[in-house]
Amino acid sequence: MGMENKIYDKLIDWLVTTFRALPGIDTPEFRELVYFSYTPEEAELAVQIGPNGGTFDDLVVKTEIENEKLKEILESMVEKCTMYKEPDSDNPLYRPLGVELPGLIEAAGWGNAEIPHQKQLLELWGKFKSIYINEAIAELGQHFMAWCAVSALPTNAMPEENIFEQIKKFDYIAVFPCACRNIERHVVDGAPCDCILECCMFFGEIARWAVEQGHARHITTEETLDILKACELKGQVHSGTPGIAFCNCCSHACINLCAQNMGKQHSFVQNHFFAVVVPKTCRSCGTCIKRCPVGAIQFETIVTVTIDQLHCIGCGACATGCEMGSIRMVRRSDAESARLSREAAINFRKVISRTTLDPLVIKSFEHKTVKR
Repeated sequence: MGMENKIYDKLIDWLVTTFRALPGIDTPEFRELVYFSYTPEEAELAVQIGPNGGTFDDLVVKTEIENEKLKEILESMVEKCTMYKEPDSDNPLYRPLGVELPGLIEAAGWGNAEIPHQKQLLELWGKFKSIYINEAIAELGQHFMAWCAVSALPTNAMPEENIFEQIKKFDYIAVFPCACRNIERHVVDGAPCDCILECCMFFGEIARWAVEQGHARHITTEETLDILKACELKGQVHSGTPGIAFCNCCSHACINLCAQNMGKQHSFVQNHFFAVVVPKTCRSCGTCIKRCPVGAIQFETIVTVTIDQLHCIGCGACATGCEMGSIRMVRRSDAESARLSREAAINFRKVISRTTLDPLVIKSFEHKTVKR
């Protein structure tokens, strides 16, 4: 048992420094999740392989594990989403996965609560989710920039600010259930939100891997745009990096937004747009207040709605939900937009300076699958 604990300790030391994870999450709840997700053999193999991984032949030499036994362990880990297996390859590379993008949280999100093992995984993440948000995500500061809903974009928005135009550049997209929302639906007491569940996306190699392993389904550009349009109607926030991973977040479940429910800072910086109210047509119905994911809108008086521009992230959820068209999105000045983009880049660099980017994510940044 002592040797097993040392192996798990080494694995956890690595997991709590992977992308967006911090040492503060090494709690009993996280350890319970890790012990459940990895057998001692799998934990030892993950430590031996290291984040850069290797082909099967490489791993036979590196681990000195007999071929059939190694194959058995690898395939078990691939099935549980603790190991990445390079898609479309006769000699695939294997890499241990971290906490997210993709990793343990997606493994829970892809779970089926009707299957006992996966139901237990969802329950363990349900216990750990608030800790992960509080001790890791909220401690990283604001490092995500939301995309403004396309149906709310002003006419002077540029193509690079239009998520629909950016999505059209990629030739392989896969959609899968939102891990945050799936955990919420199966674990949280009370009625879960009615936001769209199948709305998270991978691109390129990661997308092919997710489809090959049965975690996601391949979708066309047109299907992708239809999902994004439906998410806009629901008030879900477009976020992420096309070519890597993309989400449609909601304040009910999203780990990037739920921090504010704990009195912490959410993950979103301001983008190039902000919302303004047209008082003459506003009926003060309060829909925009309910749809704002960061609490930036409130009643100043019983008939006057105000928007706190220091907190507005420019997602456009308020504008897409206003039946009277009383809220519109306005593009910031070029100088202000440039400043915010620089700040977002600086904040993101701070995140990756405190964590370790998975080689798979680095590869995705360097080799985006783009239509020419």
